[in-house]
Amino acid sequence: MAEKAKAASNVEKPPSVASSKTSQTPKTPGFFSWILPALKTPRTVKTWIRCCVALAATLILMVSRHTLINMGQAGFFAAIIAVMLPPSLALSLFIFAVITLLLGMCVGWAWGAAAMAASLAVRSPALLAQQQQAVQASLVPGIPQALQFQKAIFSGRFLDPRGSAVYGAFFFIGTFVFGVLRAYIPKLGLLSIFGTIVLDIMCSYGPLFPTSQYTLAKQFIIPTSYYVAIAITTLIFIFPVSLNHVWITSLRSDFLDPVSQILSYQTKALESTPSDHENWAELTKSGQASRQTLLTGTQGLLGQIGMTDLEFSVGRLGPGDLKRISNELKSIMFRASGLLAFQQLVNQTNTAHAVESETESIADDKTGYWDRFTILQKQMWQREVKHGHDFDSLVPIIAESSAELRTACDDAVTGMTEWFHGCNSGRWTGFFSRYDKVKGDQRHAQLVEQLAAVQKALEQYREVDKVRVIKPFEKFFDPVTGRRLKSVNSSDAMEMFAARSLYICFVYSYAFDAFADRLAKLMAIIVDIDGKRQKPRIWAPSGFGKFGRKLMSRREVDNQVVGLSIGTSHDPTSFDENSRDEIDDEDDDETVQELPKDICARKDPDALPPTTAFGRFFLRLGKFFKFFKSPEGVFALRHALVSLALWIPQVCSTTASFYYGNRGVWALIMAQTGLAVYAGDQIAGFFVRIAGTILGLLVGMAVWYIGAGGLGPGNPYGVVIATTAFAAPFLLGRLAAPSQQMMLWIMTGVTVVFVVGYSWIDTHLPVLSNAGVGVAVGWKRALLVIIGFTAGFIVMMFPRPTSSRTLVRKTLAATAGELGAVLAVEVEALLAEETRAREGHHEKVVFVGETSDQKASPKEQRVRRIGQKALVVAARLQGLAPSLLTAKFEPQLSGKWPHAKYAALYDTQTKILPALMLFIGAFTQLDTKWCSILVHQTPFLNPNLDTELPAHATALVALSSIITLVDEMAVIVRDLCGEMTFQGFTDFQRDFLGREEKAIGGGYNKFGMS
Repeated sequence: MAEKAKAASNVEKPPSVASSKTSQTPKTPGFFSWILPALKTPRTVKTWIRCCVALAATLILMVSRHTLINMGQAGFFAAIIAVMLPPSLALSLFIFAVITLLLGMCVGWAWGAAAMAASLAVRSPALLAQQQQAVQASLVPGIPQALQFQKAIFSGRFLDPRGSAVYGAFFFIGTFVFGVLRAYIPKLGLLSIFGTIVLDIMCSYGPLFPTSQYTLAKQFIIPTSYYVAIAITTLIFIFPVSLNHVWITSLRSDFLDPVSQILSYQTKALESTPSDHENWAELTKSGQASRQTLLTGTQGLLGQIGMTDLEFSVGRLGPGDLKRISNELKSIMFRASGLLAFQQLVNQTNTAHAVESETESIADDKTGYWDRFTILQKQMWQREVKHGHDFDSLVPIIAESSAELRTACDDAVTGMTEWFHGCNSGRWTGFFSRYDKVKGDQRHAQLVEQLAAVQKALEQYREVDKVRVIKPFEKFFDPVTGRRLKSVNSSDAMEMFAARSLYICFVYSYAFDAFADRLAKLMAIIVDIDGKRQKPRIWAPSGFGKFGRKLMSRREVDNQVVGLSIGTSHDPTSFDENSRDEIDDEDDDETVQELPKDICARKDPDALPPTTAFGRFFLRLGKFFKFFKSPEGVFALRHALVSLALWIPQVCSTTASFYYGNRGVWALIMAQTGLAVYAGDQIAGFFVRIAGTILGLLVGMAVWYIGAGGLGPGNPYGVVIATTAFAAPFLLGRLAAPSQQMMLWIMTGVTVVFVVGYSWIDTHLPVLSNAGVGVAVGWKRALLVIIGFTAGFIVMMFPRPTSSRTLVRKTLAATAGELGAVLAVEVEALLAEETRAREGHHEKVVFVGETSDQKASPKEQRVRRIGQKALVVAARLQGLAPSLLTAKFEPQLSGKWPHAKYAALYDTQTKILPALMLFIGAFTQLDTKWCSILVHQTPFLNPNLDTELPAHATALVALSSIITLVDEMAVIVRDLCGEMTFQGFTDFQRDFLGREEKAIGGGYNKFGMS
């Protein structure tokens, strides 16, 4: 038997793909790789200039004596906000961010004022009289009494334990609530952070005063108001841009460009030889990168579309037009992603050939035996090569047959890109100039021509060109009856053809057909809009009535708005009906109503549903207490505890003076901002913030001594110019760097402004306690940061760290469960269709589309719901990627964390999702008859190609790919969790597999493997 197996190795082998392994390893972009693309983008450069002007304006206000006196000791706070929240957004989005910021400061101010009023109410008049007498007796003649009283206040001479206790209670509750908002609703990150800062000031300095000082918060609110006025002015007069303009620009750069790239990679792949494994793998990898860009861009566009009706804008396209276009984005995104399925399947086949070659080599060298699956794969490949049915033979056919349609689609995407560019250009000039009807008609005629070209090529492809791929198989069938020839049914396995590569080619036919069809629908919408919107006009806002819902929704609008936020908008370890808010547009009320809810709902096995109002009340009360056990609840408690711990020294008479003199409140702020929901995120953020602080201190000290001209008090012109020049690169990083680097550049820029600002105030404004200048304030700032982060690290450990590793594990478990649930729903629907076919109901449901006035069928509603779920899963997996990295920073006390295993599991799930969507999309194209065929049999090829066959083949290949990936995922989970073996079941499975292979192998036993 061994000799027979070895003899089989003399047959022709698949080409080796050993060289393709290195090509599949993605090249890690450099740390500063974002700089050149940013500088080459005109819009980024314009935004950068605007942000630098705003920063320079805040610095001018700081060095001007009149405005500095008005702003007070925190006069540099305006410049700090200019770094943290630069005017880089569209005006409406910036106003949205500013409203949340100012609302947070007002809430913090109000809560602090309430704490002050309550504290004054419980103060002891007798103790206050004694303190006043003691201070009066200690006054030194010849020194202004106001100055001495001020020193006594900040030395804690008027502290009252009862008043401090009230402040502490209010402070704990306030910081807890802000912590909940920060972790639970990331969109309100600015509200939470700046509200907490104002509350820190009110509750830290308020207990020191014997009388009411309700305006303590003005030292931060006034500089903030100055900056808001400056930022809005720059947004209006320096390279102004509306959200309408930003959305269309993003549509071109983040949606249409990736689609065009995917089409380009598809063409390059079809023009190359599949046996060139290295080139094919490289094209597949590039296509996957474009698909990820497309997914991210789609999520961003859907996140911003709800805000487009909150602004005045000038242009051809209004909010309604943009929303009409956005309704098609998800469909285009899914179908453009499906185009890559063919490349991935071919690449997987190439990889499998490499594994077969390696397995064969091992078998020859060691045991002399092959794996039974390897032999079956080898037989199919040999049949394909012998009869000219391999990829090298079929790919040129599908490349030639789809050339016209690919060209038409590429021209259509290019035409849409140019049309959107035209809509985004000359808004004001077009508004005031006279409409050129000749150019307008030419533009419209070009769009109509491109649409007609796509529709004509698609019809030609469906009726004629698609059939060409089966030409090499016609010799196996009778041209009259369409049945297989008797000679094909011989016992010789090599005379039987294999259709595996053909079915994978059918995947391309189906995917490209579906993409072109959806692209034509989008093109038709554009043609219709172009005919109606011929000239720019003014669009007034119409969505203010929904502003509150947009503000409180947990969906993130723009990551640049809340770059300092933490946490996730939804529990990443579970999926429910509320998860759809992660990707849905809040304004799409009608669509929401059409989507049916899942039939099955999770129930509590330990309690029956409440039947009385009293029972429902306790159910809600139980959920409230359960919140304190959630990661967000634990984070909020830690946020409140670390705030209280670092606040206590300020209200102790022995440490109050030291705390105030060394600006201990900044250690409190650093501890609050350094906390994160999960330990890995906090530890990684600790290193990033420390690095940014050190870099900022070095640059800030250099800037001060350059601007001050040495050891002098500082030259206003030199300080403004030097600070702006040295902080500008960090502003560029804040605007254009990847999100992983954003905090580094924010911390660096903030620290530069902090050092320069404190140094200027120390030398130009009378203060009770001097912080120093240059180096003196620099090392104090570093120490405050270290103290704050250390306090945050200590509180992170108790009662136990909230592990990022647990988050990764539970999130992957949840996404696997959701993918399984989606697959189960589709399989159930498939079986239901099969039942209808057996009952004689042969029908095909026509989808009306999301923008149609007709009511969608139950099948279409199910597909819409599954599409929503798929996008939620994709967003959830995308959001998990940073945690996969930060989890490595956690202490490994229980052993080394298997990062490679979890990364492989993550990669497998990202592959399952497009395969699942491909299966669902193909299933929707099948009528009940073909669903029955898919359930009971895999049809042999017939020369009379049915229009349903490509969709059937796609569903079959996609389902096979899903099963393979699930097997891979099961192996990884088995390695991570272990397994329980049932020997009887294993023996039965082996016996069944052997009988199945014997039945379909067609000569499998000739190698002696029975």
